[in-house]
Amino acid sequence: MTAVVLQARVNSTRLPRKALLELDGKTVITRVMDTLRHVPADAYVLACDEVSFPHFEPLAEAAGFACIPGPAEDVLARFCLVIRKTGADVIIRATGDNPFLFPDAAEASLARYRKLVEGDNPPDYFTWSGLPHGSGVEIMNGKSILLAAALTDSSFDHEHVGPALYRHRDRFRCMYERAPEPWFFPKVRTTIDTREDFERATHMMQYLSDRNVPFPYGAESVIAAWNYVSRPLLFVPSTLPGTGTGHLVRTIELMERMRREWLTLLYLGGSDEATLRVPDHLQHTVSQELPEHAHRVILDNFRTDSEFMDRLRSIGPVIALDEGGKGRLRADYLLDIIPSLHSPNTFANRTDPRFIPLPINRKSENVAAVRTVLVTAGGENAARLVHPAGKILAFMDFEVTVIDPDARGISVSPDGYTVSGLVPLLREHLCHYDLVVTHYGFTAFEALAAGCRVILFSPTRYHYRLGKKYGFPVLPVGKLSTSLFSKLVNTETVPAQILDRDAEPLELAAEIGSLAEGESGGCPLCGTADSWRAVARHEARTILRCRSCGMAYTSFLGTKPSDYARSYFFEEYRSQYGKTYLEDFASIKAQGALRIARIDAHYRETFSGEKNPRKTLLDVGCAFGPFLDAARDAGWIPTGTDISAEAVEYVRSSLGIPAVVSAFPAPDPDETLDREKFQAVTLWYVIEHFQDLEAVFARIRKLLVPGGILAFSTPSEKGISARARPSDFWGKSPVDHWTVWDPSRVKRQLAAKGFKVLSVVSTGHHPERFPMMARAERDGFAWKLCLRLSRLFSLGDTFEVYAIKNGTLEDIE
Repeated sequence: MTAVVLQARVNSTRLPRKALLELDGKTVITRVMDTLRHVPADAYVLACDEVSFPHFEPLAEAAGFACIPGPAEDVLARFCLVIRKTGADVIIRATGDNPFLFPDAAEASLARYRKLVEGDNPPDYFTWSGLPHGSGVEIMNGKSILLAAALTDSSFDHEHVGPALYRHRDRFRCMYERAPEPWFFPKVRTTIDTREDFERATHMMQYLSDRNVPFPYGAESVIAAWNYVSRPLLFVPSTLPGTGTGHLVRTIELMERMRREWLTLLYLGGSDEATLRVPDHLQHTVSQELPEHAHRVILDNFRTDSEFMDRLRSIGPVIALDEGGKGRLRADYLLDIIPSLHSPNTFANRTDPRFIPLPINRKSENVAAVRTVLVTAGGENAARLVHPAGKILAFMDFEVTVIDPDARGISVSPDGYTVSGLVPLLREHLCHYDLVVTHYGFTAFEALAAGCRVILFSPTRYHYRLGKKYGFPVLPVGKLSTSLFSKLVNTETVPAQILDRDAEPLELAAEIGSLAEGESGGCPLCGTADSWRAVARHEARTILRCRSCGMAYTSFLGTKPSDYARSYFFEEYRSQYGKTYLEDFASIKAQGALRIARIDAHYRETFSGEKNPRKTLLDVGCAFGPFLDAARDAGWIPTGTDISAEAVEYVRSSLGIPAVVSAFPAPDPDETLDREKFQAVTLWYVIEHFQDLEAVFARIRKLLVPGGILAFSTPSEKGISARARPSDFWGKSPVDHWTVWDPSRVKRQLAAKGFKVLSVVSTGHHPERFPMMARAERDGFAWKLCLRLSRLFSLGDTFEVYAIKNGTLEDIE
């Protein structure tokens, strides 16, 4: 018999009476019970204490649950009471503060438990790890719960039920498995434990209600609601006089398009004038102060200094649009929509004018002769150039319209040109003019897309240089004359290679949304988010240099890393190396033999005083086991772990070497690796794949004996490829490499993690990658010379590290 047992009480400590708080018209406990009724079971029981019984009993009856009271502090005794009353032999445990349980995941978890029970070693306890905190359940054997209650006198065990089993693994078999992908969201929190949790749950429920999401809520809908509430986008446009109104206009347009899927906030720096420009239905998003946290900061600030950029980055990763200030170097992602005037070391991640909202209305053919002219300088006309330009062009007998932000309505000037106030959606009217005279900015590119000719005047030297760089006919700073206009009107040099009337627009809101879904974080090694500047920028990611430890790390990733399934070891590996991983097994094993020889040498030095020591080794990311095989041949007792189930099965069945599936540093399902200490832990081209190296090194320290050896290999930031062709090196670095190590920094970096480096070995020497050596004869004089130089100056594209665990850090722990 299977029973769903829901534990709850009224007198919760951190949020009193939380089970009776209302979520969209129903109590929290009722919503949990309504969800659990969709999990197939023979009995549904609410197990509460005596004080809670009068409050819960009518709610339980209405929801189809039996309400069974028991001891207030001994929850384990409550479960034993339920088991004896119902005769249940399988318990699905849930708690009353989790209104966003995944019922389909609970049902699948039960099915998985039943399948495991049919095996030779059935579990007493089973759960999936990685579900949102508050969306999972535990499956337990009823008889095992009764036995555990009789054997333990721990108050902790009796208060929490599950620990009575998984804290006593010498008596009970407890299994944890990684949750399947549809439910794997380990960073998400859906439980209600604090007032903040309840407020988030309220907003999530409102999100689901507003969108008429059917009940019970599936994982996809719950995660969408959580994302909306927990991942606000903070928009920060420029509001300073003289920077134009285009930044605020673009920000408002973005918010309009994104606010249904994202919670949007708008920071205007206390500008009353800018606040008045915000539509009424967005006024509630305006914040006079910067929040403490945002999922992403969308910065459209024209020029941001380093100090303000650092302040924004302390709130959340910054996606900067057309950023021109000194803070540009520190932005997490740079998107230049208007091509900028920056040096190679300040290039953007992506530059594409098609993200400008291009006009729908366009000319059907190229302009043959100029008759009609539009003169505009945006929403401010800060340089006061439009009227002098209009006067000259009218004198030249063109039909001229001048946009003046201060004008009201339409009038005719004494000099014979038309004057108009600001025109909503001006871009859709540009096609009615043959020539548009403006400064370098949005309107210039919109006019190109509309099929107009364009001449730029220059409010500043910066505007002039931009116009010249990108091929526009451009007037010198502050200079307007009939002769200059006459010359430029007949100049057809327009930057058609950037935009023309056939250009297809790109959706900026969709791009920002995609970038907001990407991954970001601080330094994987030390955890800080303080960086000097970008090491490299590419469309998919940004690599920064950590100010604290010096690590080059991926701070922003806009694409999904590899999952290291079968396709990686076969199709992807073949595309890179010309053969599959198994076809390359012998070669990789030969490299492993050299590595285990180095480990043996250090091992003899470290453990020279021990008699017949047991040489145990754990290889993390063992793949199909070539290094494990080499280690065994050298007299070691190896064990492997890998995230690929297929690779682990090959190691077990074909090589006969113990191996477990695990997403290191997370424990393996049976915690096999924790049953003994290892003399060596190795990671060959694995360490760069971890996004949280602190957890990795903590786990390694726990697994190693004092003086145990840590050995790993990784790409080198100081190899010949990185030195000779840095742009190519960083551009081709795999997106799932979160760190790129520098061999000159590794001693200090590992010392901070409790390890002493014994040796660093430069590997991966490629003479053909030296400058002018691509076509050099292999084994020729030049080739041999470069190989010798590479080895002499440690210019290999990879390197290996051999270190030992210090005792001091472990002793402190």
